[in-house]
Amino acid sequence: MKIFISGGALFIALWLSACHTIDQPVLQRNNAEILWDTWGVPHIVAANDDSAFYAFGWAQMRSHGDLLLKLYALARGRGAEYFGEEYLTADRSVRLLGIPGLAEQWYAQQEPGFGDKLSAFAAGINDFARRHPETLSDSVRAVLPVTPQDVIAHTARVMTVFVAGISECGAVLPGFDFHNQPPASNGWALGANYSGSGNALLLANPHLYWHGMEIFFEAHLLLPDVNLYGAALVGSPVLQIAFNDHLGWTHTVNPMDGCDLYRLRLAGDSLNDGYWLDGVVRDFTLADETIRVRQADGGITSEVLQMRRAVQGPVIEHAGEILAVRLALLETSLLAGMNRQWWEMGRAGNLEAFQTILQGGHLPLFNVIYADADRHVMLAYNGIIPQRAAGGATFWRKPVAGDDSRLIWVHTHHYRELPKVIDPVSGWVQNSNGAPWHMTLPVLDKNQYPENIAADVTNNRELRGLRMLAARQRMHFDELIAAKHSTRSLAADQLLDDLISAAFSGSDPLLQQAAGVLSRWDRQYLAESRGAQLFGVWFERWVESTIVKAAAANANYVFSPEQLLGSLFYSQPFDSLQPLTTPHGLADKPLALAALRQAANQLLVEAGGLDIPWGEVARLRRGTTDLPGNGATTDLGVFREIVYEPDHDGKLKSSYGDSFIAAVEFSRPVRAQVLMTYGNATQPQAFVTADQLHLAAKQQLRPAWRSLNEIEANVALRELLSYE
Repeated sequence: MKIFISGGALFIALWLSACHTIDQPVLQRNNAEILWDTWGVPHIVAANDDSAFYAFGWAQMRSHGDLLLKLYALARGRGAEYFGEEYLTADRSVRLLGIPGLAEQWYAQQEPGFGDKLSAFAAGINDFARRHPETLSDSVRAVLPVTPQDVIAHTARVMTVFVAGISECGAVLPGFDFHNQPPASNGWALGANYSGSGNALLLANPHLYWHGMEIFFEAHLLLPDVNLYGAALVGSPVLQIAFNDHLGWTHTVNPMDGCDLYRLRLAGDSLNDGYWLDGVVRDFTLADETIRVRQADGGITSEVLQMRRAVQGPVIEHAGEILAVRLALLETSLLAGMNRQWWEMGRAGNLEAFQTILQGGHLPLFNVIYADADRHVMLAYNGIIPQRAAGGATFWRKPVAGDDSRLIWVHTHHYRELPKVIDPVSGWVQNSNGAPWHMTLPVLDKNQYPENIAADVTNNRELRGLRMLAARQRMHFDELIAAKHSTRSLAADQLLDDLISAAFSGSDPLLQQAAGVLSRWDRQYLAESRGAQLFGVWFERWVESTIVKAAAANANYVFSPEQLLGSLFYSQPFDSLQPLTTPHGLADKPLALAALRQAANQLLVEAGGLDIPWGEVARLRRGTTDLPGNGATTDLGVFREIVYEPDHDGKLKSSYGDSFIAAVEFSRPVRAQVLMTYGNATQPQAFVTADQLHLAAKQQLRPAWRSLNEIEANVALRELLSYE
């Protein structure tokens, strides 16, 4: 039996009149109290784990009910049934990969007790919906009730999208790519011999899209034996980036390859004739599923999806080829323990316990960047990564022969085999989505690891972070926060001297005018920075022109993002052994000047000038909030990543980048500053919360309220729940 005691004004008055002392909460065995603060963050004070899970499900529904239910519908492979034909292709991919069926299997495989926690989380979702149906849109109510299998299916689908989207598989699975913005992040951990205070510091700074399944939810769980604060992607039953009184961690997306494509050779003219494997014709395994599709008039049609599976995995036709898709996270049962592993990480008390938990190998990707109160720091390159018999990362990034069983991997790498660093001599570890070799300095020897374990890539945002870390002997907490917000463009430092010199050396007045603006620019992407927009437009034109030039010279040329730091663009390309000094210089100055002329003409037409302040063009927009923006993209080498996209009025609107931010010092007590850049709710709330985008515009964080006294002083709404 689940009982809800209303959070309305009458309840608050009665509760306050008989309130327990906030430092000594009195909760019955199955009770949980949600104290919602003025930022919209739920502080869940629970008597036990099951009650905390129940309250966490309830809280997510209050803040993100429509989004959560929509995501669960997609995880069932029934988005088109509930919401219309635009979700049909994604449904086909979910069904093809068998995610709903795997969720059923994995729920049955849950460790004793954890399945009950997932059930409690689902119960919190359903009970909120039953008590507050008016808060939900009509279109999502049909998704109810939610089951624990839905929870597993959703988290599995999200991780599958991440793994597919950063590999070649995202291009062949509709609805499983990241379009123009792959997931990104910054993560630092500073140890005792680098931190200004001697206490370990942690920076959590994921960059994701500001809509849909990539939205984070900030929350605080206060149980008798753990004080856990952090964030989870909406729909997750556990915090995925978090810290407690003893330790904390963050994640960055790593360039691991957890998905492979196999080019199948058919035995005849038809798929019905089977395929060749080791000189023998094999039949496909067949299965049919019916997908229901809601029409614009409310009617329902259906289609039968015929699915084929080869030995390697599900089969899909793409660009005239028959391909089998093999995803490591779906080919083992490891993912069944993913949510439990995150939960156990949040309850760990020291590095030894934390590493023991990581050895389970249940997280399908992500670097784990760690710091603790014992002043240890660690970075572990992590994931469910295939043990491939031969071939480097480049070989496996393209479809491989499907008729040779020697290329069909079975096992995955163990945690102990993956790159990691603990308490390095530099005093710090870092990652901003580059290869693991630069997690600290001196760089790791990549020859010590399997050649296909990671794509050998880096980016200018990571190089900017490395330079900021290497430039100091020590870094204090406030300096960490300032570095996190740095908007200086490394690309400008690499290229601008050459560009300005070349422009001034000629006689073109427009180029000289542009060079004058760029020479006065502070090389920052602050709201007041004049010249930032000109450099950004020039950079885009320069990259486009360089790619066109390469394609004209080689009909087989294919651009890939890792080329951006190479010899095609730079006179001194990136050298992985010299990450602090390379790349630099323009490879083709005449081409760069032509791009500058194009950029200047474009801005004169669009903006009427070349030195318009960045904040007049780039706007931090969310709902009715509209503020001057700061920050820019990875390619420009800006650590403070906020990506802007064209808006209806010709301005640029924030759409991606900084989301949940946490700067944590493991002092006693723990000191933490946080921000949920776009706010902590997509659902209309029953109470008003402050707008965090205003803090983002000022490059500020806010205190993380973790003690009951702090929380009590900032309560906006109370809810007392009971879970039986």
